Amino acid sequence: MPEPYAPKNRDFPLSKLNDTMRLVRVRCCYCKRLHNYAPSDLIQIFGDVDVDSLAFRIKCENGKDHGRLDVEAFVPTGREAVGLRIRRLVAIKINRVPVWREDPA
Repeated sequence: MPEPYAPKNRDFPLSKLNDTMRLVRVRCCYCKRLHNYAPSDLIQIFGDVDVDSLAFRIKCENGKDHGRLDVEAFVPTGREAVGLRIRRLVAIKINRVPVWREDPA
């Protein structure tokens, strides 16, 4: 007899990736760019969110209209880890834009 349907809400936050020494691989299918990120850097930008929700939050750097990105958590094997390049967060810049108001004289 089959199991009854029950929604499976298994959130997998980025903090669990830090515990198991995993990385996040982000790939744009449109321009074929592939980047690897440390989960601690992504937590500083997006907060401790679910890994699957990053696909909707991250935009491609080549073009904002490239659609949704493929995001996956992975553990690099020994062969993959040899030449693996990981993007690290250096700084977060906040763009300050002045907003003016004119007072009647």
